[in-house]
Amino acid sequence: MIKTTIIGFGDSISNGYGVSKSVNYINRLEKFIPSYYPSISWNIINSSKNGITTREALDYIESSVLEHRPNVVFIQFGTNDSATNNKYRSLEEFENNLKNILNQIIKLNNRTGLNNCMPIPILITPPPVNENIAKPMHNNSRLNQYVHIIKTLAKDYNCPIIDFYSKLIEIDNYTNLILDDGIHLNEKGYDLLFDTIFAEFTKLINYEGVLKEIELKIN
Repeated sequence: MIKTTIIGFGDSISNGYGVSKSVNYINRLEKFIPSYYPSISWNIINSSKNGITTREALDYIESSVLEHRPNVVFIQFGTNDSATNNKYRSLEEFENNLKNILNQIIKLNNRTGLNNCMPIPILITPPPVNENIAKPMHNNSRLNQYVHIIKTLAKDYNCPIIDFYSKLIEIDNYTNLILDDGIHLNEKGYDLLFDTIFAEFTKLINYEGVLKEIELKIN
């Protein structure tokens, strides 16, 4: 039986802050993917942590991501990096950190035979904030600059991207999908995030659940 390891790597948005554990997308993947593709041995790990930025992510990428020899890594950062508090990371640092994360993942030989033993990073843009609540620490004009970097790097590395920011902000009254803190998703927001991620993930596998090959670029 083919073993496929999936890791969720991000901040509190990815981790499911503010809702029950069963609601975040990685736990839902763990629950539903095996029932859809039972011929695969799925190993699904949530390595996201509340409150971190891309800087802290680099501190523990080895122990939380690389040592598991993943086949797929969902990467979602930007909310904390763009906040104007002690977590703020400049656009330049954010881009360099994210490049470093991508390079370490892509260069890893996971020894699984899938995708030529090369892990597949999948970039996810963070959701927009409710500016009526989140300002001045968070605003969508600044956050969108970080989203632009994520989208640009996805093209540069030829890796899949889930542009959740654009999907959400185009919805009328999208703030109904955001918690009262103006930043994190509520249960309906996580419903949409999971549905979006699941739909995109199924494009990367065949009808049996085996990963298709993607020609990634190393920068």
